[in-house]
Amino acid sequence: MHGGVKKDDLKKENIQALKKGLPNLERHINNIKKFGLEVTVAINHFITDTDKEVKIIEEHCSKLGVKANLCMHWAKGGNGIKELANHVVELCKKAKKENFKFLYSNNDDLWKKIEIIAKEMYGASELVADTKIRDQLRKLQEGGFGKLPICVAKTQYSFSTDPNLKGAPTGHVLPIREIRLSSGAEFIVVICGAIMTMPGLPRVPAANSIKLNDKGDIEGLF
Repeated sequence: MHGGVKKDDLKKENIQALKKGLPNLERHINNIKKFGLEVTVAINHFITDTDKEVKIIEEHCSKLGVKANLCMHWAKGGNGIKELANHVVELCKKAKKENFKFLYSNNDDLWKKIEIIAKEMYGASELVADTKIRDQLRKLQEGGFGKLPICVAKTQYSFSTDPNLKGAPTGHVLPIREIRLSSGAEFIVVICGAIMTMPGLPRVPAANSIKLNDKGDIEGLF
């Protein structure tokens, strides 16, 4: 999809689109590395995925110094994901605590924390908000909440707030729509773009797809 293929066409092999979409995966990998963490990639295998497609992902990850694990838990259950589990254990054993670092300091003001996330994680060039939002952040800062971490709520389909902007976009603007204080959980929620926060329930409940087949087995669970 990050290579420009529509959801309905994902079942067809498309090597060019896959290669075009790899920068999205690469940015996710680089983002994790910014915290000083070890990285591994799980390829969530679908029955329509081809060997060529899997190989391209594996080779690209190898060039980045990251192992890609083919995960077939959908078809094989726990046995289909052993390789990933074992690799995670290996990474945890060799990980060094002193390598871990946060993206920003607790002492950074709230605006700077959000700006760092926008530029470092999302590739944005600018963070924008109207006077009301800026005043709200200032009041939270003055009210003793300035040391709290930031939780950004935005579309999961893009690094930007535009779900149609695929790949690894840069130079876009991150607009803040709303600020919420979660004082109990101790973080600041920054809502960007047109995103619905929890609870977000589907129009058709999952229960509609759950049934017993002729053998008495349950189908439709996920």
